[in-house]
Amino acid sequence: MRVALLLALCVSLCAADVYLHSPPGSNNRNRERKENRNNANRLFDSQNNGKGGYPWRGDPRGKGVGDPLTYYVGSKLQIEWTNQNGCGGNPNVHCELIIQYACDDTLPGLRDGYPNGNQCFDSSKDNQDTPVECNGNYTWIGRKFRRSSIGTSQIPSPFDSLQRHLSPDELNSKYINGSDDFIEYGLHENHLHYMECLRTMRNHGLYLADQSLGGNTARFTRQNPRGNRRHGLECPEERDYYPYWRKQPWKDIAILVSNTSFCEFFQTQSQNVRTYGRCQCPDSENECPFLETVCTSRNYTWVTDPSHGLKAPDCLYHPFTRDNHLGNSYEVDLSTGDLITPTPGSKPVNPHYKLTIPQDMAGKMCVIRLRYNISTNDYPSHAYADKSNAQCNYKERDGVRYDDPSCGRGTGVKADQNCPFVIGQTVCPLPDGANAVGNPDCDSTVDAYTSPPECYPLITEFTASSVPRSNRPFINLFDRDISAGAAFKLGFAVNTHQTARTFQDRSYVFRVAEAPVNASITNLGFRGRRGNIVQAYPAVEYDFVPSVLRCAEGDYIHIQFHGSDFNTARNQNNAEGWQYSDRTNIVRINSSSVNYPVYQEGIDFFNETEAVFFGWGGQDPTYCDRSIEDDDSKQNQFTNCGKLNMMPNRFPQDPAKGLKQCNARPGSYYHMSTRNNNFSNRVQKVLIIVQGPDTTAPTSSPVTLTPTSGSSASGNKKNDGLSTNAEIGISFATIIFIGFAAVAVTLYVKKKELWCFKKTIPEQPSVVSLQNFRSDGELGENN
Repeated sequence: MRVALLLALCVSLCAADVYLHSPPGSNNRNRERKENRNNANRLFDSQNNGKGGYPWRGDPRGKGVGDPLTYYVGSKLQIEWTNQNGCGGNPNVHCELIIQYACDDTLPGLRDGYPNGNQCFDSSKDNQDTPVECNGNYTWIGRKFRRSSIGTSQIPSPFDSLQRHLSPDELNSKYINGSDDFIEYGLHENHLHYMECLRTMRNHGLYLADQSLGGNTARFTRQNPRGNRRHGLECPEERDYYPYWRKQPWKDIAILVSNTSFCEFFQTQSQNVRTYGRCQCPDSENECPFLETVCTSRNYTWVTDPSHGLKAPDCLYHPFTRDNHLGNSYEVDLSTGDLITPTPGSKPVNPHYKLTIPQDMAGKMCVIRLRYNISTNDYPSHAYADKSNAQCNYKERDGVRYDDPSCGRGTGVKADQNCPFVIGQTVCPLPDGANAVGNPDCDSTVDAYTSPPECYPLITEFTASSVPRSNRPFINLFDRDISAGAAFKLGFAVNTHQTARTFQDRSYVFRVAEAPVNASITNLGFRGRRGNIVQAYPAVEYDFVPSVLRCAEGDYIHIQFHGSDFNTARNQNNAEGWQYSDRTNIVRINSSSVNYPVYQEGIDFFNETEAVFFGWGGQDPTYCDRSIEDDDSKQNQFTNCGKLNMMPNRFPQDPAKGLKQCNARPGSYYHMSTRNNNFSNRVQKVLIIVQGPDTTAPTSSPVTLTPTSGSSASGNKKNDGLSTNAEIGISFATIIFIGFAAVAVTLYVKKKELWCFKKTIPEQPSVVSLQNFRSDGELGENN
């Protein structure tokens, strides 16, 4: 495989913070109750701010196991994120956002990192010093880690001294099977992936500007030039470049772009559809070639790995987002990039992609990965991917592939435009001593103080050849005489270490199962982190995802709420309920402008049993302390069911019980969370629109009634052979009769002290029978 010239798309990408909000992205967090993550190197190189990300969610008592949500094959999952430096139609940047997934078939041993100790502790404390029974039901409980108190340690390298001499089977037992308490370390890419990375020669065709790489393997990149930063067992070169030229475990979902002319390139080069080759080298080879010609010249075997056998990823316009902003975006037509006018009932949302869970995920544990790339036009970074470039046959045609040496010569930026090695100074240290310090960029016969090296040209015109390729250059922008004191150079904030930089975020592990119903399913969950808007940032406050959900009659909504016990402590002024937790429920309200729920007789979307189940969040009232109502000082009391404190972390415990069929009449149904919808502080509401066969854009509040037979909106009516005057007469007679009857009935029941005239102690508000609630809070018969 000949990729020494490599597509320039891979060489000059720049990226900025990206945070995954739904499903929640970890940003390398696990179970730390801190403002900032504990370890930026835990699983992957995010390059994001340490304050971002969401804590691990689920039941913290499990021994060596997680507590993931379950999504059904074919269900719709809204993936939401924010990206800092703009994308889509924003003219200031060129961008791609790449959405991928991988499961435990290509990432064996996939896990978040789970405690494996035998002891549990009282999690309501700010320490782990109070031991409790692991199966207790009187306080919040967490299980202890053996190797790390909060599960944020980085997994050891397979080349560390303790692992270096293990056999392949012993390494697999530790890393993939989690023996010797390795189950406590988070694991995405595994040791097999990492060892191949460290023993494979890096791509020497990449544009590096003036960065000097410290080695010759795929561990060294412009973003990690010294190769001294390890992030989990991720391969740095694969992380930094897309599409990549060796088979990888990640499968492409979608690529959201600012220029769809590159889509054909992305889709044809995706490992979903394209085969890639690699060299099989002996274990003694520490720089295994990545080029076929070099591989065969060493008498090694060149093999071709199959594609993932999936459809090409979607390639669509990214929503319009502005620079220096983490927030909502303008919606665009995904095929044209044009801004679209919001439809009635819609609302501003974060950038998002609606994923249909693929069959390929069935029966597996999986994670979602985002990478956000931005670049400018200072360098022709996308020339190789431009389908108008006749020199670049990136589709396989007549045996010529995009990586043929004849492709792309003279286009883009690549290795032959790198600055020669420099040592960090912007001028040579001495006019006659440059070569003595190993700096070939300096000419020892020229005074470098008056004749700057090639890497630091003056800007005379704005062309690719004149743009500085050096780190943080100072430029005589106006070509004035500096030696005469008539000018000075302006400093430019160009960091060549970060010009091709990749930011990413990844979800926690989730499970995928076959759907138990043969119908369309849309997932309804929640996003957010405990705290007010400033405390949560760059994460977001609580909200439902999606916040507007449309379903047709007969479709299903899959309601699942996943709560964490590992938030930074917040009191009731900034969040409700137990200070470390997030929980949510869902109850009916009449419209989006109100903040009090409807009472039982007004519930219409859910039936009575469903309304109690989703409103109470599976809490059993026999364990609740009802004496603490209206007492904010009891926010942190375990038995405060009104604040959902006894609600399980993952609700419902049986995922199938979260399925709710859209069998209500067509219309708009508003719901909120009683715990998190805190007027003037935060809003957690969702609009569920049930669409009938003829519904086009239902927008009205509560429910729109359908005219009964015999009448219509156009005024047509059934002809019964009566004149208009006869109809009016009959109507008045009917009204008079009903009026007299009503008066008579009222006088009678008042005399007998019936109904509302009964003189007794007022009845307690009606409650739903608990016969269908088991002691574990689930619907069903008690055993």
